Amino acid sequence: MYKVVNPPHLYIGFEKNELMLKTFLMMSIIAIFSVIVMWEQGALNHILIALGTVLIVHGTIHSYQKIKGKDYTYETPASSMVAGLIVGLAMPIAAPYYITAIVAFLMILVFKYGQGKFFKRKYLNPAAASKSFLWVLLSLMVFLQDPLLNGLILHEHHAVLNLLTAEGFNDSMYIFDGKVIPFLGIELSAPWGLILWQQHGWIGGASSITVLIVGSIAAYWLRYKWRIIISGLITMTLLSIGIGLIVGPDPFGRIAFHVFTGSFIFMIFFMATEPQSTPMPEISQYIFGISIAVLTFIFQLFNIVGGSIFALIILNFATPLLDKPILRTPFGHRESEGGG
Repeated sequence: MYKVVNPPHLYIGFEKNELMLKTFLMMSIIAIFSVIVMWEQGALNHILIALGTVLIVHGTIHSYQKIKGKDYTYETPASSMVAGLIVGLAMPIAAPYYITAIVAFLMILVFKYGQGKFFKRKYLNPAAASKSFLWVLLSLMVFLQDPLLNGLILHEHHAVLNLLTAEGFNDSMYIFDGKVIPFLGIELSAPWGLILWQQHGWIGGASSITVLIVGSIAAYWLRYKWRIIISGLITMTLLSIGIGLIVGPDPFGRIAFHVFTGSFIFMIFFMATEPQSTPMPEISQYIFGISIAVLTFIFQLFNIVGGSIFALIILNFATPLLDKPILRTPFGHRESEGGG
């Protein structure tokens, strides 16, 4: 006997554009905090470049479809605005501005519009796919000077880190140590800097505690796939405690680094819960969250601190397999019950 399952937009109680606008609103709170923390590093420029690039491409395609009398792929720019803001917040602050523009362009044209048109479903998270594609492309351009050291995958100081020992981990924390909260004059230790006020890494993780609070509210209000979030956060926390107890230096420092690094905590709330590229069955969402935490943890230990998006892409590819064995018959009844 089949169980009737409502379409996603009915299940969550929001029309799609309403959901996108409310998601944009919640992420805008994070963006404001990030701009404040990383003002001197140019966080606002990255965000505006990403949004501007996406809106230009959206407007061009929308105008073309209107002139040709074609159905609009996206009737409003709401979904594109969310995707653009995700790109802006998912960029490392050290990345050149033109890299942000390229990532945003690839994301909207190839991995959002293109993927939806040719595959009828977005199998890969558009922002993660565009960044990963560009990273791999740059890594193959051996004629460039230091192709991997352009603020995307590895910084020079990442390449020499050793996170597998207590001494190496402590040595790596100099990157986050000594941050001072303006106006208050409070100097933060490295773990508290990672949690409250960091000017290194993903723009969206400038204030990880803000991401945790805003992301939790958004997950409850907008009914994100909370099982992915909870299982991912718990798994990463347990892994952090485990390595802290086994090799040191201490569980709190490990939790601050592995859980509150912007690339993980922002990704788990606002990228790993994307409706189309992540599993629908409840048990599969737990598997997805656990797996993405384990893979991200492994990447982190080998100095690919932003490797959470590689983990996300790998799990995106696995989503059809996680869906297929146990996915309930969607959106209807059997013919004997009046279904078509």
